[in-house]
Amino acid sequence: MKKMLLISSALAMIGAVQVAEAAVTTYKVQETFFEPDTQPNDSIFIGTFDFDDVTKTVTNLRGILSESMTGTSAVYPNDTMTWLTLDYQLSSVYDPVLGGLLVTTFKNNSTNTFWTGTGGDGWSPQAGVDAGGVYYGFPRAGNNPGNAYAMIFVNTTNPLAALTQAQIDKLAYADCAPGGMMGAVCMTGTSAAGYGAIGTMSGYPVSQTITLAAPVPEPETYAMLMAGLGLMGLVARKRRKNG
Repeated sequence: MKKMLLISSALAMIGAVQVAEAAVTTYKVQETFFEPDTQPNDSIFIGTFDFDDVTKTVTNLRGILSESMTGTSAVYPNDTMTWLTLDYQLSSVYDPVLGGLLVTTFKNNSTNTFWTGTGGDGWSPQAGVDAGGVYYGFPRAGNNPGNAYAMIFVNTTNPLAALTQAQIDKLAYADCAPGGMMGAVCMTGTSAAGYGAIGTMSGYPVSQTITLAAPVPEPETYAMLMAGLGLMGLVARKRRKNG
């Protein structure tokens, strides 16, 4: 009877580990915006995020965004483009028509990106189109916070599902980092179908791929797994002793 209880406890612990790992999964994402004016360079975002398949939420979206106006080669990672670090996921909005989340990560810990003289929220792709891509704080260059962001789409039913054209049309990026070649205008990537206009240098989204990242178990997961294995070992030793 004790043996059966020990075995059941061990299996329960191992099962709990599997459930814990299944709830939150880390994914890799890469999206590409075709830039006709900077060929052979395109604007590229490469990042990772966590998806909870129980709550259907995305957290920890972060990555790097290329500045296609810099450098001379489009082959990653052997290119010479400048890459901006985007570490702050500040927006995640569910779109019932598209069936998923539009998730945005920023360079700064603030959404201030575009000029608000025409109204709008100062950062969304539509606000950027309406503002002509002009930076937040215009007309004083010193007031430009130099923000940048990338917006991805996550299918909440299956994050690995290939995107439809309608979903691709809603991808976007903005780069208002100082030192650009367009004066007061940020470099952006949007589609006419998604936001009424293509990007400020005619850039638009062409693809996004999401793949599984290698899982890294939490310390608690290791502890539970070791406890389960320890119980299994105890059962085996008792069997040999009593056999």
